[in-house]
Amino acid sequence: MDDLFSIIIDNEKFRSTNYLWNKLRLNSPYSVGYVTTLIESKVFKNKEEWRDFYFQSGEERLDKMHNLGLTDKDKSQLKWQQLAGSHGRTESELKGLGKQLYQEVERQGNSLGITLPECVWMVKYRVIGETWNGVIAREQNTIKTLQGDFPELTFKSCDGETDYRYGIDYEVFDGDERIVAIQIKPDSYRKGRSKAILNAKKSNELKNEAYTEKYQAPVLYIYATTKGNIINVDVKATLSNLIKDREDLVS
Repeated sequence: MDDLFSIIIDNEKFRSTNYLWNKLRLNSPYSVGYVTTLIESKVFKNKEEWRDFYFQSGEERLDKMHNLGLTDKDKSQLKWQQLAGSHGRTESELKGLGKQLYQEVERQGNSLGITLPECVWMVKYRVIGETWNGVIAREQNTIKTLQGDFPELTFKSCDGETDYRYGIDYEVFDGDERIVAIQIKPDSYRKGRSKAILNAKKSNELKNEAYTEKYQAPVLYIYATTKGNIINVDVKATLSNLIKDREDLVS
């Protein structure tokens, strides 16, 4: 699918590095940042915009470190750790992680003949691609869950411009009438208290209010896993009540 990052190398090679990826702690926030927090900090129109944002955030991190006189020798300092977690990495930095992965693959014997460029690609895919794909999978699987519970409703995916303007993922229709809009998020968004998440929540609240004012329809937040399991199950009752209220009005 065009809206997902695809695996472009041999799957056996990719899976074989899972253990080393975790062993080397290349997936830690101090290596790549809190990627879930970063991707939830704003609305991205497509996967390319997310990728570019991640790399740009890495450039901003290096600039801030330079201004503070910090280097990677200062990893024990709180300010270094805060910057490491709250920002992405440059493309060059991810290439460096790919080199670390490749060196460990070589030390392990490299029985599959994995190359350095393949290791660099694996790092980029795990950090940028899997993070994005998880967001898309969450939305699609959650809609499947909702469609099963409410077969009479139509769930229409919003385009990038609508999502950006109103902070919503889908509009829900009963027949021709719009009854609600929904935003699908991971539970970490609901619980998040970082500055980036709080700013995103405030921004989305204003966008949601603008949507409700224009269309006279509320915005519901659904917190779900990537498999589409809805965590705040009470939202289903809220949706049922909205349907019932509409039926009462037209009866």
